[in-house]
Amino acid sequence: MKYVIEATENGCVETLEFSNGEKFTKRTERTEYGCKSLDKDFAEQLDDAGFCEEIVEKAWDMFDGFGNLNFLEIAELEN
Repeated sequence: MKYVIEATENGCVETLEFSNGEKFTKRTERTEYGCKSLDKDFAEQLDDAGFCEEIVEKAWDMFDGFGNLNFLEIAELEN
């Protein structure tokens, strides 16, 4: 399993890839007042794909509760 988050010109892209090759992406866009998600949360994507409830819950706890705004602020400081 691999998780990647990378800054883009106007936000960030998160990718969650499983060892079986299934890949899920969640894009977030910076706004004047914070940020907004452009895609479904990973938990919802995994649930739609038929993953077991335990994986869906862990994905929510680990990735969907994550503060993308904090990541974007760090990325902006780097530039």
